[in-house]
Amino acid sequence: MAQSNTPRPRNSGGRTSPFGHTDDPPGELIEAAEFLDRMKGTIPERITAADLETLNEGLRFFFSKLRLASGLFRQSKDDQRHAAIVALDAAWRFVALFKQPVPENLFLPILHLQDALRKLDEGTIAPMLKPVRRRGRTTSTDAGAALRGHAAGTVKRLVEAGLPLEGARILVAEALNELGVRPERGSGQIMARTVRTWCEEVAADIGRHGAAAIVYDGMFTDDERRRFSGLPSDQRRPALALSSLAGFVRANFPSTTSEVSSRRKKTT
Repeated sequence: MAQSNTPRPRNSGGRTSPFGHTDDPPGELIEAAEFLDRMKGTIPERITAADLETLNEGLRFFFSKLRLASGLFRQSKDDQRHAAIVALDAAWRFVALFKQPVPENLFLPILHLQDALRKLDEGTIAPMLKPVRRRGRTTSTDAGAALRGHAAGTVKRLVEAGLPLEGARILVAEALNELGVRPERGSGQIMARTVRTWCEEVAADIGRHGAAAIVYDGMFTDDERRRFSGLPSDQRRPALALSSLAGFVRANFPSTTSEVSSRRKKTT
């Protein structure tokens, strides 16, 4: 297997460590690295009962690193790039547990992206990260689609709590504007008709393949429905629905909400 052009994960300590900000990573993450290195290339693509223990252990460590990445991402905008590096490290190591990806280098694009993000701290911009000039309207991002899905889900939650459909759209639009969210295309504020378009986008995804539909459907699992149905519809459910939307925005778009907070401090 040719490895000469494969970027190697670097662990020089501090912010470039895949384990976090310190030179001494938490014990569980040390254990994760040792396990993933020891078991790489051992799981077949067709899982059998004999592979379940290794797979479940790999998933446990994979989600541990993703939770670390998520925590770093929410801390501040200065941690977001490092959080992405940690998440990518978790992804390629999990893929490498399987037999075929190792000889085929199927995780190579992930490694190159991880390496490109690290090089930004050295002042080097890899070609894959350089902006490409295109004419016409910009394409939507998966992060934006996820937000649209959550907004559409919030509308449904409000309607199920007894609010009229148009009133639910207005409340969601007002909440997003208050949080500093702006439309991906154009300028100005999010309107009720904007939210209506997002709801139509989710409904049109029959196969449920897009990020908007996936996030929307995740809001209506049996556990989530039980959580909301146990609250009085005329009191707590609308507030909880809007609070959940605000939490989603703050967790996934911290730079947006921090800008709003900074502007408020300047005006007080």
